[in-house]
Amino acid sequence: MGDALRHASGLLTLASTRIGAGPRSLVLLHGLLGSARNLATLARLLLARSPDLTVVAFDLPGHGQSPPLPPDSDSAFLARAVLDSVATLGVTAPLRLVGHSLGGRVALRAALVQPSVVASLTLLDIAPGRLGAAGEVGRVLDVLARVPDVVTTRADARAALVGGGLAPALAEWLLTNLESVAEGYRWKIDRRALAALHARIAGEDLWPVVEGPRPYAVHCVRGARGYVTDAEVRRLQAAGCPVVTIDGAGHFLHAERPEAVAEAVRASLA
Repeated sequence: MGDALRHASGLLTLASTRIGAGPRSLVLLHGLLGSARNLATLARLLLARSPDLTVVAFDLPGHGQSPPLPPDSDSAFLARAVLDSVATLGVTAPLRLVGHSLGGRVALRAALVQPSVVASLTLLDIAPGRLGAAGEVGRVLDVLARVPDVVTTRADARAALVGGGLAPALAEWLLTNLESVAEGYRWKIDRRALAALHARIAGEDLWPVVEGPRPYAVHCVRGARGYVTDAEVRRLQAAGCPVVTIDGAGHFLHAERPEAVAEAVRASLA
């Protein structure tokens, strides 16, 4: 059953959604600029396939309904916040951690912080190595930062994002981070804090979590047009991490091919 989850005082209590009441615990972690609701469909599909699960999806710090990011936050802080919140909720170990993008890196860090409570790790379109801080995510953050803090209409924000070079579907997804105020709409997220978080996490090398001795299983599910390269696939496989490629999907594979991703994730769970 693994060691008991340790509750650390002083950490954030994260907002979460929970479905199912089975004996096997599964934790879903979303990507940068997302929230637990981005993984709601995946949660339902997994529970339908495996009714013995309890599925808990968290809003990471600085996202959704969770508290803001403290200064100098990194993946270790986010991982401890997840583990602390899991303990607060009384979710039983061992945990099956499933993380998309940033959530995958937080899951890797959680396994490093408290490996004995992790049964399996499933990475959704993310690898453990260092990321290019000025890559695609950096470009999205740059465009997002140029949109005014308050806009009159959602259409104004959408136009600014698309005008900055973002795809309409991506722009629409980013608009979920707006909230209504008297003057129009404002961003619920601290865009500067999230950009700083990304810059810090991009430099982290988490390969030892996969390639070193470990008591947990690791799997990767990537989109054929996603972020995980063929070279990274070979390195993951050499470390004993099976990789499933979802045809016709990019980085947001769980939204583009939900059934296929749910089946791949179900097969990866310990």
